[in-house]
Amino acid sequence: MSDDVRKSPMKTANREKAIGALLESATIVDAAQKCGLNEKTLRRFLADAEFQKEFRAARRVIFEQNITRLQSLYAGAVDALKRNLNCEIPSSEIRAAQLVIEGNRKDFETLDILSRLEVLENATETENQKT
Repeated sequence: MSDDVRKSPMKTANREKAIGALLESATIVDAAQKCGLNEKTLRRFLADAEFQKEFRAARRVIFEQNITRLQSLYAGAVDALKRNLNCEIPSSEIRAAQLVIEGNRKDFETLDILSRLEVLENATETENQKT
């Protein structure tokens, strides 16, 4: 497919609609219905390396936004844990605190891995362009 067709306003608008719908839907069928595009079109988009890159970037933005939202809960979770360390049965608050803390730790690990992977992918892409 030529770059002229890929970058046409209609094509770009459809790709953006598709990305938005895929981010909000559980299945490709649901996403197709949501954005008004044919399921085959979405599958064709998903097979395109450039679209995959755009989709991953959009997913990452949402993922990072959600991490930020979780981080705002972190202090409260720590406070709940501290407040309930010596209570009689604070199980639900402690469990919630544990989940937020564990989630926060895992999210940072994931971001670190994604950053390292991005560096490797960029280095590989640069190396491939040289050859």
